Amino acid sequence: ADRDAADSPVRVVFAFDGDHDRLSARNRMLFDLAQAVGGERPPYATLMYVWDNRAAPETVIPGGRSDRVRKIVVESGPAQRGHWRDYERHLVDDFRRAFGEDPGPLIGVG
Repeated sequence: ADRDAADSPVRVVFAFDGDHDRLSARNRMLFDLAQAVGGERPPYATLMYVWDNRAAPETVIPGGRSDRVRKIVVESGPAQRGHWRDYERHLVDDFRRAFGEDPGPLIGVG
């Protein structure tokens, strides 16, 4: 949640397209700036699944730099460190829970 710290040692990222006209004026300005500087427009929304050092599992954490990024904690703390873990998630349901709307097309995974 701290915008100046990368506090999740593991993350899986899903980027979604959407109606950029629905973005707030602030987000449209930030997206336009990012496109002008980097040559690409950011995804409409980004959902991350993270292993967080402190937050409890299932916590939804808004992005520190953009409200178009949400993190869902799937594991927390050091107890499972060093062990392979398997997870299954319902991406659409998690997106709805995190953003309060239906997702657009999936455009990237990282």
